[in-house]
Amino acid sequence: MSTATRSDPAPRRARAVDLGPLAFLANAAVVGPIAVFIIVVGLWQLGVFHAIFNLRTFTVPYPDGIVGGFEEHAPRLGAALAESMPAALTGYLAGILTGFGVASLLMLVAPGLANRVVPVLASVNAMPIAALAPLLALWVGAGFGLKVLVVVIMTTPTVVVYTMRGFTNVHPTALELMASYEASNATVFRSVRVPTALPFVLTAMKSCVVLALIGVIVTEVVTGFRGIGFVIVASLGAFQTVQGWLALLTVAGIGITWYLLIDLAERIAVPWDSAARRGD
Repeated sequence: MSTATRSDPAPRRARAVDLGPLAFLANAAVVGPIAVFIIVVGLWQLGVFHAIFNLRTFTVPYPDGIVGGFEEHAPRLGAALAESMPAALTGYLAGILTGFGVASLLMLVAPGLANRVVPVLASVNAMPIAALAPLLALWVGAGFGLKVLVVVIMTTPTVVVYTMRGFTNVHPTALELMASYEASNATVFRSVRVPTALPFVLTAMKSCVVLALIGVIVTEVVTGFRGIGFVIVASLGAFQTVQGWLALLTVAGIGITWYLLIDLAERIAVPWDSAARRGD
């Protein structure tokens, strides 16, 4: 008596473990730069760059010398960051809110004017901050308010441009559906345009991280006597290069962390858009 045989099912492909919003930590886009960073620091520590470019340790210290000076210079760096970061964060948040408010006003009140206003706002980023900050200081004085104002001026146009792009990126079918319900412009804006623009706003927020840090640092360089920007220029001018490099690396670390936090928020708030960009 023959027994019926059943063919084994085809072997299934192994599924990647879904790590959710934290999956980006295992992404090649994150691992790759980390690997490059380790290689560069290793070559730097071995003196390869010093030999190739004829560098001197009093201008470009070795990584172990920079790390070794952290304990000595940490108090001054901490005080400088306490002076700079509140202004950067305040200006950043104010710029995001101002940009979103301007874009919303244009969309609700004068959508036809947006095509003319947006290019003008975008050109604001071409202004040299090193020249703008001293002029603004004549009106508001040097200090916290000046740094916040500079950051707002730098970040607002970027947010307006990205937000308007999101508002106008609505699929025509969605607008036709809302029209069939006789929805008001305010309802269409709240229910359709704002959710569509959210990924664009988050992209603008990531772009504005570097603008906020640059705005504060440049303002402190040209008008201030405190803050991380002043520490950088004063340290390098006095050949206190370990302190200068520590300040630069600290700002770089803050910028990277800030950017990654916004990226994580984007993956949590709009996971469908993040998945589409990764091609999932």
